Amino acid sequence: MTAPDLSQPVLSDARYVTRSGCTLAYRVSGPEDGRPLVLCHGLAANGLQFAEDAVYFGERGFRVIVPDLRGHGGSLVTGARQDGDFSILSLAADLIAILDAEKIAAADWVGNSLGGILGLSLMGTDRARLGKFASFGTAYQLHAPQALLPVMGLVMGSYQFINRDLLAGIGGRMTSPDPAARKMVAAMLRDLDPDAVMRIARHLSDYDLSANGLGFDGPMLMIRGARDMAVNRALVPDLPKLEARKNFTLVELADAGHCANLEQPARFREIVMGFLGGRASDR
Repeated sequence: MTAPDLSQPVLSDARYVTRSGCTLAYRVSGPEDGRPLVLCHGLAANGLQFAEDAVYFGERGFRVIVPDLRGHGGSLVTGARQDGDFSILSLAADLIAILDAEKIAAADWVGNSLGGILGLSLMGTDRARLGKFASFGTAYQLHAPQALLPVMGLVMGSYQFINRDLLAGIGGRMTSPDPAARKMVAAMLRDLDPDAVMRIARHLSDYDLSANGLGFDGPMLMIRGARDMAVNRALVPDLPKLEARKNFTLVELADAGHCANLEQPARFREIVMGFLGGRASDR
């Protein structure tokens, strides 16, 4: 039996809702009548990424919803697998199902990478469900070379044959230069469904949600890590247009990469708290 890693944060007990062949797991922190706030992780991560942030914002009066996206963490795909169930629109609908289960009409949104993409998607399909929107490590559009998909497929397929701890460790080192962040990323990479992640990745290889972002009329925040090179390149076409909008705020973090909340947690929380407007009662 493997001893628990006491250096990692502990998640609260999960709640569940079923949709489209998946039992979706999510956690709730903070007062039940608090201001709703979704903290949504990226591809190949899970809610563990935001465990400590959930406690922080929950203690300040927010009702924090932390989902595991389908095929990640505790969200198990139990039904027949159709590629359409792993699309951006389908994953966004999963999150609406969670909000419905919690009887939340609208929530502020903080998303990392895919978590931000899903918020951008909801801007086009369920605008009324979003309050303030913040993202980090999120490109508003991406047109990746199709040649990368077979490479990722090989990596995900190797989870069946190669030591998962070894692959997770390599993934952690590739994701972040920060030792603590690397350890957290590796822990999350050990707890994913490789087939589900690969199906989602196919849908993320070519998308454009920039019109949704540029058309959103609510407050928007982008935290951009200077070391997040690939995403920063993908942001080049959209950033000047976003910066011209009065509802948009850009904050640069010189020593952060793709997972700013793990690499600079105190600064990340300070920035997000300032954007949300102080305590949850301040609306």
